[in-house]
Amino acid sequence: MSETQRSPTELEKRTSVSTSSDLTAANPSGAGAPQSELRQPPHTLPAEKILSTLKVDPLLGLAEDKAAETLKQNGPNRLKPPAKPSRLKILIGQIANAMCIVLIAAMAVSFGTQDWIAGGVIGALVFLNVTVGYSQEWKAEKTLSALQSVGSPVATVVRHTAGEKAREGKVVTIPTEEVVVGDIVLVKIGDVVPADCRALPGHLSNLECDEALLTGESLPVAKVAEPLDDPTCPVGDRVNMIYSGSQVTKGRVRAVVTMTGMATELGKIADALERKEASQKSGFAKTWESFLIKLGLRGTTPLQIKLNQLAYLLLGIAIVLAIIVVASTAFQDIPDSIATYAVAAAVSLLPASLVAVVSLTLAMACRDLAKRNALVRRMDAVETLSGVSDICSDKTGTITVGRMVLKKTWVPVKSAFPQGESARAEIDTNRGQLYSVESGRDPYYPRGTIRAFAGASTPERRGSSNSEDEDYDDPSAADIVHIESLEPAFQELVQSAALNNMATIRAGDEGKDWQANGDPTEIALQVFAHKAGHGKSHLTHPRRHGAPLRAVSSRASQPSQQHPHTPLQRIKSGESAHHVAPRARVDGHYEMLREEPFDSMIKRMSTVWQFIPSDPAEMPSDQDLVIYMKGAVERILDRCTHIGLSEGRRELTAADRDSIIANMDKLAAEGLRVLALAGKTVPYADMQGVKTATRDSLESEQGFLGLVGIYDPPRPESRRAVMNSHSAGIVPRMLTGDHAATASAIAMSVGILAKTHSKSAVMTGQEFDALTEQQIDELPELPVVLARCAPETKVRMVEALHRRGRKTVMTGDGVNDSPALKRADVGVAMGLNGSDVAKGAADIVLADDNFSTIVRAIRKGRAVFQNLSKFLVYLLSGNVAEVFVLLIGLAVRRDGIAVYPISPVAALWVNTIAAGPPALALGLEPTAPDAMALPPASFQSIFTVSWFLDVIGYGIFIGGQTLANFAIVQYGVHDGVQDIGLDCNAGVMHDDCEIVFQARGCAFATLQILLMVHGLTCKNLLRSIFKMNLLDNPLLLWSVGALALSVFPIVYIPVINTRVFQVTGLTWEWGLVFAQVLVYFIFAESYKLIRRRFTRTQALVGHDEEEADDRTMHLENTLEPSRQL
Repeated sequence: MSETQRSPTELEKRTSVSTSSDLTAANPSGAGAPQSELRQPPHTLPAEKILSTLKVDPLLGLAEDKAAETLKQNGPNRLKPPAKPSRLKILIGQIANAMCIVLIAAMAVSFGTQDWIAGGVIGALVFLNVTVGYSQEWKAEKTLSALQSVGSPVATVVRHTAGEKAREGKVVTIPTEEVVVGDIVLVKIGDVVPADCRALPGHLSNLECDEALLTGESLPVAKVAEPLDDPTCPVGDRVNMIYSGSQVTKGRVRAVVTMTGMATELGKIADALERKEASQKSGFAKTWESFLIKLGLRGTTPLQIKLNQLAYLLLGIAIVLAIIVVASTAFQDIPDSIATYAVAAAVSLLPASLVAVVSLTLAMACRDLAKRNALVRRMDAVETLSGVSDICSDKTGTITVGRMVLKKTWVPVKSAFPQGESARAEIDTNRGQLYSVESGRDPYYPRGTIRAFAGASTPERRGSSNSEDEDYDDPSAADIVHIESLEPAFQELVQSAALNNMATIRAGDEGKDWQANGDPTEIALQVFAHKAGHGKSHLTHPRRHGAPLRAVSSRASQPSQQHPHTPLQRIKSGESAHHVAPRARVDGHYEMLREEPFDSMIKRMSTVWQFIPSDPAEMPSDQDLVIYMKGAVERILDRCTHIGLSEGRRELTAADRDSIIANMDKLAAEGLRVLALAGKTVPYADMQGVKTATRDSLESEQGFLGLVGIYDPPRPESRRAVMNSHSAGIVPRMLTGDHAATASAIAMSVGILAKTHSKSAVMTGQEFDALTEQQIDELPELPVVLARCAPETKVRMVEALHRRGRKTVMTGDGVNDSPALKRADVGVAMGLNGSDVAKGAADIVLADDNFSTIVRAIRKGRAVFQNLSKFLVYLLSGNVAEVFVLLIGLAVRRDGIAVYPISPVAALWVNTIAAGPPALALGLEPTAPDAMALPPASFQSIFTVSWFLDVIGYGIFIGGQTLANFAIVQYGVHDGVQDIGLDCNAGVMHDDCEIVFQARGCAFATLQILLMVHGLTCKNLLRSIFKMNLLDNPLLLWSVGALALSVFPIVYIPVINTRVFQVTGLTWEWGLVFAQVLVYFIFAESYKLIRRRFTRTQALVGHDEEEADDRTMHLENTLEPSRQL
């Protein structure tokens, strides 16, 4: 459906998303009055129109009384602060847990029947569950609750007093909260912009702003004052606006405020954090959904939903069991012992220690992740990670390192290694010489191999460009460039990059990364120059450094000696020379005579340099001055008349220009930001004229030196992490504010984007936002790369994935990522370079900002899921065994009164104290080797058919063994009913109850010891116990061993055995107990053998179906990475 075919309401909705700066929006933070009288987005209006509408003079500023009135009308210029964690809210949430409510009810019944021991045990369990859950959640909430606001504490504005006659207003500094619409603000380098503002013409000077936290743009954005035509262009393309929270990195401006507070772009992001995903249901379906939300079966975390489902299921069954027990008396003259028996039967089905075990398991997983640089703010997010099918990631600082490096450079010569007597290669703009510059983990580390390619097109690479050891390649390799034998044209380009540059780099502390100051582009050029041995600090140092290095002068064309086998001076980063950059030999130094800074209007900068020889016999007057220039390729070519700097230079023809542009396009197609470098020499005698010449004259008749391609490189670990994601059936997607070409190149390099993808795999935010939800849902596959994303675009992508039934992780570091972080199933923020707003919205914060940490966290989440399934099988099969014993035990009667085979306290002991530690140990099982080889579908639901079979099968068999031993002692060896006394449920052993107490003791010992052995079985529900590594979980061995031994004091210590557990000491009955252990081993191994054969058959069938489906299946549904890449 085309845009013109949509309904007006739908068009209005889409326009409101796209034109988020439309000033007709009300101020959510104030009194609700409009922020201003403008009816169009301010970036589309001339500055004069904005000033006249707001009735403000750019020189006088806003009148004080008008400012006060506007402040009262719109409210203070601040964001709504995040809610602080509440102890009471967390406590109520723990008590209102479905499992806790069930236990509280059971405790009340126990006290009501005056069974103080059972009631006290259940009460202690409730206290333990609530305390553990509360303490863990409070710690997680407090970790990052002290969020700082993003913005400037003060602002510089122009104000005047009404009625006062003056040509200019007063420049005053006021708190940011007092800035209002219509204020004229002054910002300069280093300032944080206090509100959304429109730049004013005539008051803008080389302004650049860092908007990475807002838009994801990896480079500072140069600002202009002219109006733009497109009202729907993304925030990052509104280059005449400066936004609240962004930082000025260069220049200054006088601007008029157009939005404040929650109406700013930053405020809209904060507001989006509070909004929840809208329900698409209506009528009864919506009412039913609201009911499920109140029950905790919707609208909460996946883990909590699973636990609530289990709690309600068990509660229903427990009520039925209690009714069955009471019904055994025909509902007449119900004695207290039967009421206690009913409570015991009901509670026996409930895994009383489940909440505490889950909390402790998640807490231990969170602690383990914290050691691996993942700080978990919401514990159950760990389990949610197990089932994610997509990772929606920001690019800048997440997949990439967040720092610019020079990747490639192109010089218009035929070869990097000219043959023959001449040391200078012949000029050739058609072919040219391409160089690649390798970078490692630290982008500022000034060492790395520079390779020369055989032509302008990139051949197959030898080795990884992202390896930390990349600069240890064979130094005698033919394509490696050596700093002592640079081809002259390449050396001229290197020196231009070094000298026409205001950035500096320096070594960090031992073991720390290198540090840099300056513009990111200039830093990249300076690091490149250092790698080539010609760093600025080296070239401008006045000390003599050895044999002569040819200065760029009239004598620079003299041949230099080539050293094709001289090793590149490289030092391993782990050695003490970490602080030393490679240096070429130089005799003399350069001194700067003049600088023309970068101007965003003409997009170029230039500097003038003089070479001072170290040898006193050589006069500086013998050296020509050199003027270097760099900037946008088209702007530099407009100033060039020649190619080259010294000997061999020739005129620049139209064909040369076309060839240079073609090579620029090749570099740009790789996602590189391309700059051109140029220079010219001037005789020393013209020094005074150079100093006084106009900029236009100084930058004329330049010689073109070459092109450089700069980009924000991917982290070395990113590609491996992406490959691991593919192998786990997870689809990584890149959602970034950067340009499509750059995003696509990075996505291709790390494996997110493959050559086999369709064109729709890469879309811009504008294209995606132009689609309706129906059109998005009709796409065969959602894009894997979304460029120029607005915050709302990322949220729509997350919602589109949810409509397809997919779970997603959203990673990001900027304020612009926060709404999507909040809306995603698991939000992951960057800890080093992330904003406080993003951290507050996230579930997990990465301390190392490393994308690969996400994959490790998912692996841990899958381990938690698998362990959760294991200990639930263990706990619930034990509960089934107890219930089976208690229900069948109703048949043991004397005068119509049931005599229970195990006492209520014994049942509670087994259900809590005995079952808890092994369950916790199972929750801490090491991660299975196949955790990342299974598809996300394997981690969506714990309650599968095989899981129920395990619970019921093991439970009934263990319960049957327990009853068998009770029956053998009571009925097989003794006289059955004849040996059952009249008051054997009262807790006092009479002579006629001795046999019952012995039978109970045998049943109790059998049940507890079998459950301990069962704990070892549950370590792996498919593998034979004889093929398990039982030593990799010592906590399980210790807990199983200790609790198995605890049976002996229980059955032998007086009072405890008869009064509390209602058992007595065993003799020959131990033979029955250990015989049942052997029977259990035979059953468990046979059951697992059948399960393994069935599972293997199912896997083969599934594999065949997958092979057939993969011929037509889209990427987001594939599981095998070999088909994706």
